[in-house]
Amino acid sequence: MYVKRASDNEIVALSTEQSVEYPEYVSNNDPNLLLFMQKNIPAYELAKKELSHSKKLQHSDAELARVLEDLVELLTANGTITFTELPMAAQEKLLNRKTLRHNMRSLQLFNEEEDDSLMP
Repeated sequence: MYVKRASDNEIVALSTEQSVEYPEYVSNNDPNLLLFMQKNIPAYELAKKELSHSKKLQHSDAELARVLEDLVELLTANGTITFTELPMAAQEKLLNRKTLRHNMRSLQLFNEEEDDSLMP
């Protein structure tokens, strides 16, 4: 690891590459490096957990979006609402997603047919 030190010689940052900012190489078992890691790993682990929670929330949002799309489709199929009653922005987003899903299904079917034709 290459390190950046403060004026008191304490390690304040790490890099895997040497640069003007990180001029000094220290071995992985250097006591100062180990001390720096002990102080900073909990912060890194916390940031990693927050990122994990953020990814879970994004996945949940995507699932919820699909549920809402299905709900709109059901309500329009039953005649409870008409598609044109939805705000224009909602109509555009729903149509775009429907087109994307259709294109993805078409692409998957095309790839499956392609794979079959390559079999002996």
